[in-house]
Amino acid sequence: MPTVAREDIDALNAVLTITIAKDDYEPTFKKELNKIKDKGAIRGFRKGKTPLPFLKKMYGKGLLSEIVTDLLHKELSEVIKDREVQFMGQPIPSLNQPPVNFDYDNMSEYIFKFDLGVAPNFELKGVDMNTTYDCYKVQVSDEKVNERFEAARKHYGEQVDSTEPIAEDDMVYFSAEELEGDAIKADGWKTTFSVLVNRLADGPVKEEIKGKQKGDKVRFNVYELEDGTSREFVKKYLLNFTKADIDEGTETGELYEGTIERVTRQAPAELNQAFFDKVFGPGEIYNEEEAKARIAESLGSAQKGQADSLLYREVRQKLIELNRDAMPLPDDFIKRWLRLSHEQKADALLSDYDNFANDMRWTLIKDKIANQYEIAVTEEDIRQIAYGRVMGYFGGYGDPKMLDPIVQRMLEDPETVNGLAGDALADKVFYKIKDHIGLSTILISEEDLLAKYNAVTKAEEEKARLMQGTYAGDEEE
Repeated sequence: MPTVAREDIDALNAVLTITIAKDDYEPTFKKELNKIKDKGAIRGFRKGKTPLPFLKKMYGKGLLSEIVTDLLHKELSEVIKDREVQFMGQPIPSLNQPPVNFDYDNMSEYIFKFDLGVAPNFELKGVDMNTTYDCYKVQVSDEKVNERFEAARKHYGEQVDSTEPIAEDDMVYFSAEELEGDAIKADGWKTTFSVLVNRLADGPVKEEIKGKQKGDKVRFNVYELEDGTSREFVKKYLLNFTKADIDEGTETGELYEGTIERVTRQAPAELNQAFFDKVFGPGEIYNEEEAKARIAESLGSAQKGQADSLLYREVRQKLIELNRDAMPLPDDFIKRWLRLSHEQKADALLSDYDNFANDMRWTLIKDKIANQYEIAVTEEDIRQIAYGRVMGYFGGYGDPKMLDPIVQRMLEDPETVNGLAGDALADKVFYKIKDHIGLSTILISEEDLLAKYNAVTKAEEEKARLMQGTYAGDEEE
């Protein structure tokens, strides 16, 4: 069995030596070579009779390299899985690692040396009630609250007859007669219909109707009365043509005189317990003051996602700053690792190394909190994040039956699942942090919160775009 030895150079750097003895790989080498002999048919030899020296010459070096490399990778995987020590990046070949010669004629032990970057050991600062973070909360104006409250009263109110001047939200019932010139046409078309004032086309006729009341008359072009209606719609619903009338090609003049026979409007619901129970649920609210407070809370929570996003950014930045001195990184190792493992992106990442290093520090902080509070990500957590991602593609709405196949395809991609798991862990860690820190609430208008959120998001997107452009330029070279 290969032997593994770790030598700590300092607190952040170590050298890993993996020794693979001849006895570790020779039996497998012989076994695999015999398999080739038994299965292969090489020209000039009968099947199963090819001499081993001939097979060694043909396949020995590649086979030996494959077997030893496989053993090496298994040992490296075990080292990385060791949770007692957290490493940065991946092990990389030491600078003093000599070239390896896979000589099947002179088998001996193989020694591989790897440099390791060791994560710093630190006591986390900043996750306590004595450390405060700015937390934005939308302050909803009384005007918006009253507007929403009155809209609820109107929605749950009743249609009542009105004798007052016609207003924007009223329903007007007409009896109308066809005109010929300035007079009612003898034997002209007669009809009755109703229209909502707010559906009328903007213009003089609408303004004339508003302010009139039951019993008044008004003249209009029936085909231009409502906004956005076709001639077919007018014939069917305002002129009340039958199917036979339409099939026969019946036509009338366009000008009509309408008499206002009735006006109805939505009367606000009475402020009683039945109304409060309908709007807010049984036994939840008992008076207007409580109702408006609940509405204000609901309107404010609509921007909770943006507020939490800004808080997340502040928490991240502040925790990195508070713990930076206690979190030195093996910078030389990380830079070498970037050069070897991210060839196309290395120049861009190294040019912005401070931010890259802070990303690594934030990962260490998240891992520490996850371990401290035993935070685990479940399959259901990943599925919920996937659903949320897909719902976002559809503007926050979507039939679950339609979304299920899309989500399932996402969950079949290991790389996507890893990304979703990372997002799920980040969410859980953030809300755990939020429960254990002091929050300084800052009241802010909805407009100012969105402006602040959009400005931060735009800056991050621009930075990502510039970095992506740098990567693309590297690849073109």
